[in-house]
Amino acid sequence: MSAGSSRLSVASQFFMDDDGADGQSISDRVVDLLQQTHSLPRDSQKISNLSHVQELIIEKDPSLLDNFLDEVLQFQFDESVEVRNFVLSFAECACKKDNQMLCTVLPRLHMMLTEENQPAAVLKRVILCTSQLYRVTIKWLAGVKVLQEDMEAGWAALMLMKKKIVSELLDDDNDGVRTYAIKFAEMVVITLSAKSSDSVVPKRAEQDITLDQFPDGNSLLHKKKLQHEGTQSLDSLLSILVSASISSINLMVCMGALTSIAKQRPDFMPKVIQAFENLHVNLPPTLSKSQVSSVRKTLKIQLFGLLRHQSSVDLRRNIGTLLTDLGASETEIMRNTPRVSERPKRPRIEADSDQSKRKKQKVLDDDEEDEAADKKKDEPGPSKRVTKATVIDLLADEIEPLLRNHENVANLVLLSMVSLPETMPATFLATYTPIAAAGTDTQVQHLARMVSNQLAAAGIKPSNYENVEVEEEQEPPEKMEEEDFTTKGIPVLGGKSAPPTDESKKKAPIVMEPQPTKGGKRPKHFKLREVTHLLSKDDANKLAHGAVKRIIAAEKAVSHGPAAKTRTKILSALVTQFGGNLSDLLENHILEDLRSRSDIALAWLYQEYSNIQGYMPHTHGQDVTTQRYDSLLCNLLKSLLVRTDQRDGLFNRLVMEAPVITDDALKVIRQFCEDETHFYAGMHALRELILKKPADLEKYVKELLDLTQHERTEVRSQAIQYIKRFYERSDLKPLIEEFATSFLRKLLLNRPPATLVLRLADQEMQATAAKAWTEETAKMCLYLYLALLPINHKLIHELANVYVEATADIKRTVLRVLETPVRGVGMVSPELLLLVETCPKGAETLVTRMMHILTDKTPPSVELVKRVKDLYHKRVSDVRFLIPILTGLEKKDVISAMPKLIRLNPIVVKEVFHRLLMSHQAESSGGQSPLTPAELLVALHNIDPTKCDMKSIIKATSLCFSEKAIYTGEVLAVVMQQLMEQTPLPTLLLRTIIQSLSMYPKLKGFIMNLLLRLINKQVWKTPKLWEGFVKCCERTIPQSFQVLLQLPPPQLTEVFEMSKDMRLKLLSHVQEFSSHQQAHVPKAIMKVLETDPVKEREERERKEAEERKKKEEEERVAREKAEEERLKQEKLKKEKEEILAAVSEQIKKEEAEKREAEERERVASAEAAAAEQAIKSEETVEKTSEDMEQKTSEEMETEEQPEDEGTPTKDEEEEEKAKEADATPIKAGKGRGRGRGAKAAAAPPQPPAAGVRRSSRRK
Repeated sequence: MSAGSSRLSVASQFFMDDDGADGQSISDRVVDLLQQTHSLPRDSQKISNLSHVQELIIEKDPSLLDNFLDEVLQFQFDESVEVRNFVLSFAECACKKDNQMLCTVLPRLHMMLTEENQPAAVLKRVILCTSQLYRVTIKWLAGVKVLQEDMEAGWAALMLMKKKIVSELLDDDNDGVRTYAIKFAEMVVITLSAKSSDSVVPKRAEQDITLDQFPDGNSLLHKKKLQHEGTQSLDSLLSILVSASISSINLMVCMGALTSIAKQRPDFMPKVIQAFENLHVNLPPTLSKSQVSSVRKTLKIQLFGLLRHQSSVDLRRNIGTLLTDLGASETEIMRNTPRVSERPKRPRIEADSDQSKRKKQKVLDDDEEDEAADKKKDEPGPSKRVTKATVIDLLADEIEPLLRNHENVANLVLLSMVSLPETMPATFLATYTPIAAAGTDTQVQHLARMVSNQLAAAGIKPSNYENVEVEEEQEPPEKMEEEDFTTKGIPVLGGKSAPPTDESKKKAPIVMEPQPTKGGKRPKHFKLREVTHLLSKDDANKLAHGAVKRIIAAEKAVSHGPAAKTRTKILSALVTQFGGNLSDLLENHILEDLRSRSDIALAWLYQEYSNIQGYMPHTHGQDVTTQRYDSLLCNLLKSLLVRTDQRDGLFNRLVMEAPVITDDALKVIRQFCEDETHFYAGMHALRELILKKPADLEKYVKELLDLTQHERTEVRSQAIQYIKRFYERSDLKPLIEEFATSFLRKLLLNRPPATLVLRLADQEMQATAAKAWTEETAKMCLYLYLALLPINHKLIHELANVYVEATADIKRTVLRVLETPVRGVGMVSPELLLLVETCPKGAETLVTRMMHILTDKTPPSVELVKRVKDLYHKRVSDVRFLIPILTGLEKKDVISAMPKLIRLNPIVVKEVFHRLLMSHQAESSGGQSPLTPAELLVALHNIDPTKCDMKSIIKATSLCFSEKAIYTGEVLAVVMQQLMEQTPLPTLLLRTIIQSLSMYPKLKGFIMNLLLRLINKQVWKTPKLWEGFVKCCERTIPQSFQVLLQLPPPQLTEVFEMSKDMRLKLLSHVQEFSSHQQAHVPKAIMKVLETDPVKEREERERKEAEERKKKEEEERVAREKAEEERLKQEKLKKEKEEILAAVSEQIKKEEAEKREAEERERVASAEAAAAEQAIKSEETVEKTSEDMEQKTSEEMETEEQPEDEGTPTKDEEEEEKAKEADATPIKAGKGRGRGRGAKAAAAPPQPPAAGVRRSSRRK
């Protein structure tokens, strides 16, 4: 590289190599330049690179704006003021080149405008850039048909910038910033107002957009709202004009801005002329002589400019009078006054075509109609408040007749001469102009308006002004802290003393001169003790009484001379020394005219105080006590309370200049505080005592604290306002906090203390409050504590502790009065977040109420959402905690909590849905809901029935359907479409479809498609859905006929059974088909259509009844046979049991007899006989058993034959044989006595046989 090129800047080298052969694209070059800029050390190099970037992007390839705008805007955080200003210039050019960039640039501008410690040079450049982009933005939005979210965000940022510039930067400490803010306000006023036929528009502003060009129906550009904002900006400029602290530069710029507004918008000209009149008589007292001259010259130039305007015809007399006062000659005024027939040199820019003229005229006509309607609507009645201009006009109307009375004018001149200073003030010399037309009607009217301006500025209202209390010496409540030490331009008149005459000037004080002594004799030394003697007490009192009377009577003679102060001292000293009747005498004299004799009263007070402190001798055995001082001070103060003609300024003077305030005097001050007329004076005096008399600071603060519990709202509010200011003082903070906390803790008592009850004025309320806490007494304990809460956020924890222990009634009262203090705390307060995190048990409702207040119109912060979620999941599972932060939760969290939410109280459920649904409205400011309306309704359908009853779900869906503005037909279509895609289908699907159909009949075609899809999903398998399907078909006849024809025959038959009239209607519809169409209808469907389901059902029911009857008969017969069989078996079993019992009994008898026989045989027979007998017995028994068995079988056969019973089975025979075998007697053993045993055994077998036979006969 050559030496010449090396001396060139980097940007210059790029321009030189622009057409080089390196092949580098513009985008790459921009990237390289931006990267180099970050590393450059000098501001000039950075600006050079950025200028090259601007040239490449804006001039050569604007399409790169979207890619590199953010990278360039990052330099707004550079330390260099020049770099920041260049970024602003780049942003302005970018937005003018591509209006879409406004969405990105405007929030950045707002950030730079609100940044702390921003240099004044950057602030001025931001205001200038905003002025250029304001009209660009409006013109762009006016042409946009569909507004997007980023456009709304950009517009919101622009509105915030306008508000800050007009409301804050107009009062900035830097004159340059204020100048730019004034020019910005001028631009806003002109843009937000409509042109008229007399508007004189500069050539450079002919293409600027104005209010009459705004389109109708634009959601951002509301004509009425913007017009009102323009009027407010004009009022801000007018208020700046009369500011006492405005500099001469700003004042002249403001006058130029107002003149420009009046020329371009003649409707505002009366306001501007009125403001110039007010400025002429109320120039800021801070201006120097040269500055006053410059301001008056500028005002004169601006008035000449307005005088030349065509719309100043009705105001030319006012303008001419002002110009005359400013030193303009009649010739100059006439030369600058246009003729009535003259038109402005530059006519108003007309539209290019008749069509645009008609459009503009239509817009203007519409606006005029709206304005006329608004004026008619808002027209103030007799009780409405009038404007300041009206006040000035009314005052001028009252003053003008008085000024035309020559006697009044002469008296005013004479009275004002008393207050004239010895030398002329510099401000008067600088502003005075000889009156050329003195005494003329025009000059009298102008003088009346000048005086009216002065009186209006002083707060004096006309006599016919309603509902206004005139205060001469008291400041308004909102400006109590400010002290006005500025000198008024015109002295206040109204002194009661007469003007001094020549005779009075000649009079001199009478001085006793000593007589000349004779020269012959030596003068004798005078000794006072030798010629005086001690007076008695009565004589002394009499002389003192006479002296005081004479001194009092000499008031007029010495009121204006130097002897007035001496007279005051003598009176106060005499009365203090002698007291008695003199005190009453002087007190009555003072109270006759306390205002003019307040100096005597204060001197007397100080004499009494000196006497108390021992600074003065006392005579005649007086007891030195505070009673006289206390009585005097209280009487003076009470006299002001009783006399309504006295003003509160005198009261404040007595309180503040009194050497000490006694307890009784403090009670009188409290009476002032509680008085309806003088309460403000009392409060102000108490405040001043706290500020300026620290000796008894605690006593005064406690008195003021006590007034914070007063039942009257205005007293309590003013006391709380003062306490809040004093709370910022470190020495008073503990005392105030202790008092507020002690009253808060009183809420834990069983009943309110007597001190609180006695504060209530009504006797019935006192009786009620003495028994239990009432809302009024509870609020008394809360007012101060809650007022301190926004200042000291730590107090919120003690409030929560008291809330936990309080009763239910007190808790309700606390919840009702929380709104204002909690909003003052804000959701970002660390103490509030700590309370949410460590919520005491029992304070859940308090915390919930606080969160509701904070999130009512503002979205919840991330920290608040996090704390509440942790509290909900770990400690308190009450779902109501989540309601205030619903818009800050994630979608899954809201859906999981939905079953619990919809089971709450109906009012609470409405609040839940209000937060979830209203956030989607344009005017909502409570944050964006995580669920869209469609997602919310789908989530309700998908709630598990095991977690929530169906009734609650239905009520919740009904709440959604009640919001017709949100749930439009399109939204409901999306909901039904999503529900149809689910498997299984939601239970409430058909109910939702029917409700949607009733709300939006136009959805009928869409619903038919859904019904066809339900057929494919075999909806009849789910009874509830099937029932809803049939009802939906009934409501959509005849469109649903095509759907019904798609059903299978069994389901179609079921439909006809559920809906009786459906078959005939569908059949009639099918019969109207052409033959070709009918051929496509399945035969099975036609059969179902042609068959009456009622008759078919009756026939089916008849057959079923017959079959049922036949079956019942067969079952009856089978039951009877079974019963007979059962009885037969029971009978047989019974007989068998009887036989077996008889046999068993017989066997037992035989065994007994056998044992007896054997015993006899052993005794009477030998072994042989016994053996033989045993053999014979055995044979006999066998034979007998056979006979008995035979007889038994014969009898059984005889009995069983009529009953058709068969022969015994083989098993039964075997059983009988076994029994017989068991019954066979044991054979006798061999041995002696055989013969005798045989004989003995011959007889025993017979009895059993006989026994068996007897048994058989019985049977």
